Amino acid sequence: MSTLLEIEAATEALPHEQKEELFRFLAVRLRPARPAASAAPGARLVNGPGGTLLLEAPSGAPAMTTQMVKQLLEDFP
Repeated sequence: MSTLLEIEAATEALPHEQKEELFRFLAVRLRPARPAASAAPGARLVNGPGGTLLLEAPSGAPAMTTQMVKQLLEDFP
């Protein structure tokens, strides 16, 4: 396969489960790589009410809407 059109046609012929597997494969490889020196800090645990621990997202992280959580769960292997 040498063109994007050929790849798209081959992808359309795949069963749904294989399309999902291909999507996850590509998604992992397309995540932006950040150099360690300029990497933004990740999520961290903070003290919450009643002695519970809460996970605090880093600055600039997307909002955790119901739709975002559903999408993350769908993509989770």
